[in-house]
Amino acid sequence: MNASLEMLAILAGVLTVLSPCILPILPAILSTSVSSRHPHRPFWIVLGLGTSFAIFGASFAVFKNVLGLSNTVFRDGALIILLFFGISLLFPRVWEHIGSSISGFVQSKPWMSHLSEKPGPLGTFLLGSALGLLWAPCAGPILGIILTLATIQPSFLHTFALMGGYALGASLPMLLIGYGGQKMATKFFFFRRVGSIAPKIMGVMTIGVVVGLYFNLDTTLLSRLPSTLFLSNVLEKKLVALKPINSIAQTVTPTSASVPSALPVLGTMPAFSGIDTWVNSPPLTRHSLRGKVVLIDFWTYSCINCIRTLPYVERWYQKYKDQGLVIIGVHTPEFSFEKKVSNIEDAVKRFGITYPVAIDSRYGTWNAYGNQFWPAHYLIDASGKIREVHFGEGKYRKTEADIQSLLKEAGELNKNIDISASFHSVDFSQIQSPETYLGYARATNFKSSQEVDPDSTRSYSFPLTLNLNEWALRGKWTIKGDKILLNGRKGAIEFRFHSPKLNIVMKGTETGVPAHVYLDGKPLSPSMYGADLSKSGMVNVQSAKLYNLVTLPSTDTRSHLFEIRFKNPGVSAYTFTFG
Repeated sequence: MNASLEMLAILAGVLTVLSPCILPILPAILSTSVSSRHPHRPFWIVLGLGTSFAIFGASFAVFKNVLGLSNTVFRDGALIILLFFGISLLFPRVWEHIGSSISGFVQSKPWMSHLSEKPGPLGTFLLGSALGLLWAPCAGPILGIILTLATIQPSFLHTFALMGGYALGASLPMLLIGYGGQKMATKFFFFRRVGSIAPKIMGVMTIGVVVGLYFNLDTTLLSRLPSTLFLSNVLEKKLVALKPINSIAQTVTPTSASVPSALPVLGTMPAFSGIDTWVNSPPLTRHSLRGKVVLIDFWTYSCINCIRTLPYVERWYQKYKDQGLVIIGVHTPEFSFEKKVSNIEDAVKRFGITYPVAIDSRYGTWNAYGNQFWPAHYLIDASGKIREVHFGEGKYRKTEADIQSLLKEAGELNKNIDISASFHSVDFSQIQSPETYLGYARATNFKSSQEVDPDSTRSYSFPLTLNLNEWALRGKWTIKGDKILLNGRKGAIEFRFHSPKLNIVMKGTETGVPAHVYLDGKPLSPSMYGADLSKSGMVNVQSAKLYNLVTLPSTDTRSHLFEIRFKNPGVSAYTFTFG
């Protein structure tokens, strides 16, 4: 779950308090504010209300798991429900009628007044819990939105964080009313009268969330943001550091020859969902993998970070496949051309991948894991429990040590195997240019003399100069959401970069689009040729992939102006990557 959903949950809680359903709650809360004998009753009543909300939402997630519903099917259904609730917020009259009806029903019940008279923390907590459960059905589309989002979260922790945020947003205003009394309630009702626009704003936000989730815009955005921005990621890291007590780790039953691993249990391996086809293997299932140690590697073939990890993953497979290790590369695309099966099969051969690859072009398994990054490694023990997770490059020796640890725990590794010496690692201190997308949806630092005209063909020209990490176009181009497309002859791209290597993700025509590469206004010298340049210093852009065009010596610490000049139209460029 990301920070935007957490903030949305808190905002939803605050907006719920603006609904007519607050009416049966206020008398009980206000009655506590004037009690001198029990000054802390507002806290206990609001705590009970917030707890019942959290339990109510978490039960929906449990209900989904018990039914064994497919994450992909459930997610699509949830988006339809979210769209309905978003539209409902724009037209609130029906929900106001429901809220008023429930308000009258609750106020007419004698047990509510009896419960409110119970002294002490426990009685007040129970009163708050009862109010929360009665309030839930009439809270209308706002609560419906949060409950729906809660059911499609990848883990109970994400669900609880979402419902906790909602309970926090709903509880804080009522806590202020409880301690502030009638004066605060008066201000609240004034805000409620003037705040009718807020639910409509949230309705628009919800519809926007539906659109973003449907087109997987959340995953492409989140994969480029630091994980420290997300509360749930911070919580997970803190929980991982705790020693599990009486947890599902006890379900791992070592054999007589095994050595229990110190790795914590982070969750249960999800089933493969929405897989289109398999490469290098017949279809595998969670059940068929029981008894094996499994490494799930989420990757996509044009991602430079993924490409740099593949040699390590292949080496682990060759070393440990006869010792009980199964590696599965789950290929989840970032760009549309990465959904084509033949492109993926070509990439598997090109990178020398011999382990099974699951083609996850519909994001079914990606969503089942709640994954956000390329590459991402999930290490799973012989009983199907996730024991270690690592995002991005690096920590190869630790990952191999963890593989050995789980193989020993399963009783499969009966001899010591030396951990591989690291391959040539990337010196990230030399990479001062970030991955740069070219389509207008995520483009940055575009500096052609003309402004972008989205989805339209126009002529662009280079500026006089470019600063570090700025780029520009020359010639007739169409700038689309995820790429740029050359429509005229003799088009060119410039980029001022600082990195040992420069790569471009491109796609050409069936016969190829030839192009020359220049550095600082001069043809590239042979010592700087990238892997995809011919002996003549040209690249023929044909298949859709990442093209390595420049490789500088390690002693070169300067920035350079890169230029690629295309001879023919028909080439599409997606992103620059470096290192």
